[in-house]
Amino acid sequence: MPGNLSGPGLGLPFPQNLFPTQLQNAPQDASSNRLALAPGDSFVIPAGDWTIGLGLYMVLQFLDPVTNAWTTAAGSAWNRGMVFLSADGFSVRIANLTGCVVSASVINGGSNYVQATTTITAIGAFVGAVPTLLPIVGGALGLTGTFTVDVPQKGAGYGVAPIVMIPPPPPAQSNPNGVGGIQAAAIAVIASGTVSSISIVNPGAGYPTAPVAVVVPSPFDPNLATGITNATVAFSLTSVGAIMGAIVTNNGSPLPNGSLGSVTLSIGGAGSSGSLTANVMQTVVTASLSGAGLGGAPFGTTSGGAPLQGSITNGPMSNFLDFEPRPAQIGFATITANTVGSIFDGGLFESAPTVVSVPGIGSAGTVATIALTLGSRPDIAIIQPGP
Repeated sequence: MPGNLSGPGLGLPFPQNLFPTQLQNAPQDASSNRLALAPGDSFVIPAGDWTIGLGLYMVLQFLDPVTNAWTTAAGSAWNRGMVFLSADGFSVRIANLTGCVVSASVINGGSNYVQATTTITAIGAFVGAVPTLLPIVGGALGLTGTFTVDVPQKGAGYGVAPIVMIPPPPPAQSNPNGVGGIQAAAIAVIASGTVSSISIVNPGAGYPTAPVAVVVPSPFDPNLATGITNATVAFSLTSVGAIMGAIVTNNGSPLPNGSLGSVTLSIGGAGSSGSLTANVMQTVVTASLSGAGLGGAPFGTTSGGAPLQGSITNGPMSNFLDFEPRPAQIGFATITANTVGSIFDGGLFESAPTVVSVPGIGSAGTVATIALTLGSRPDIAIIQPGP
């Protein structure tokens, strides 16, 4: 099979135009492989093969066909190396979402909400466009207290837990609620070769009827050769009239630095008692010693910063499947109060992290107190055409 020739002097191509001029409404061509994005900006990767290096504060997202919203996979904030991908020109993007609303946690689903009249309004000191969020009412699988799951056929011969495949809810154009939903996920637990229970990892939302799940033996089950009697699983729906999820359809503009916690989500509609909290992507922009310690010059870092947990305890937010935070790294030259720190890495979070002060090596005494300002910052990505 023929392949590309390579060798000394035949490396990657020189930076090319990201947008060919023949595309309608395309911006002016620019030959560059460096892309600077301000907070709130995003860039859809053109069709083709690319080698991509994200900056410290950008994320790589894909357009989820189930929710029709841009999705950040868990662990995206940790990516430091090169990413190789083939893009179709519309479903993968690089985004700088620092300072922007990226998701919402359901604190209380409430009751008696109707999909057609329920709205979510973001309120905050946004410097431009206000983010938009789409509520999903009801249609969930398996909440504590009202969840029922039946295993009509427990199967036999399993050496490894089988995989539970749950189809997504219908898309907006064919879903009775008119907006679509969030796909559910579950795992099987086995005992003595049979399925003993089903654990819901994400209850989902927006299902008009209970989906028909398929139980598939693991391809690595050592008992495949000797024979497995497959199990079947039946689900039921729950949480009628409760807000079970919120999809961010547009991230909007960033909030000013230091005011990320000021955004609130107001719920409108016929229901009551619903409550949601916005998760804002953020990084450390300044750090200073608000209280001097007695030890050597400290090093500052953070813990926490994951998306807030709400009432849906079996969901991607509570299991941190939606986003994995990265701690900050901050250094101080002295232990004098009001000393401004050097931010080597501001970290990346979806809620306010907890600052941790570490005294200098070999020092003893009181650890200094560090004050952080959280916000947004610009960043640069590398988009290099593939061979």
